[in-house]
Amino acid sequence: MMKQAIILAILLIFIAGCSKVQEPPVPPINTTPTINTTHTISGIQDLSLNEEDLEQLGMAPDRNEQDLQELGIDNGTNCRTDENYTNIVDSSQGQYGMCVYTISSLNDTQVIIELQKFTNYEALNGSYQYSSLHLFSVEGLISENDYGDQSRFRVNNVHDYGGEFNDPNVYYYHLWICKNEYLIHITSKGRNKEAVDHIAKIGRLILSKFG
Repeated sequence: MMKQAIILAILLIFIAGCSKVQEPPVPPINTTPTINTTHTISGIQDLSLNEEDLEQLGMAPDRNEQDLQELGIDNGTNCRTDENYTNIVDSSQGQYGMCVYTISSLNDTQVIIELQKFTNYEALNGSYQYSSLHLFSVEGLISENDYGDQSRFRVNNVHDYGGEFNDPNVYYYHLWICKNEYLIHITSKGRNKEAVDHIAKIGRLILSKFG
């Protein structure tokens, strides 16, 4: 009888041990940090050129008082901004910023960078089409869509509206770039035809800020 009780106890222990639910193994802790490579642009200030950008581009702020006054800049800097800008095309609200620079190696060339943020695509597209097509002839077109699906790069031409009155020895380059809800407009004025390469480089650098 004692022998049977011992055998029964051993069986009960064996059955209880087999009936335990086996827990899944705990996954190893990942010690590698997650890197977020997405760069969010929250406003035109994120697209503005900083000192490192200017050094890379070989540019400097334009401090000429007459140039600044003609552009309505009287705040002691080479830039002006409007956080409550009204788009002239459809009266939508957005952001606007403008800065004026000189190219160090082309001492008579001025560069103006305008940055606009729009509330929607329709406002952006309307302003882009108006500013990049209005008053310009097709003869001065250098390229289209080389800086995204919507971009136009052009130089002044005698067939532009009022082009016959421009000094033929002065080059006006214009580069418009659309990216997300932003419109980038880079323009230059000077007697150096080589400014075209500088304008292209500025456009690519600003685009690189989107990541």
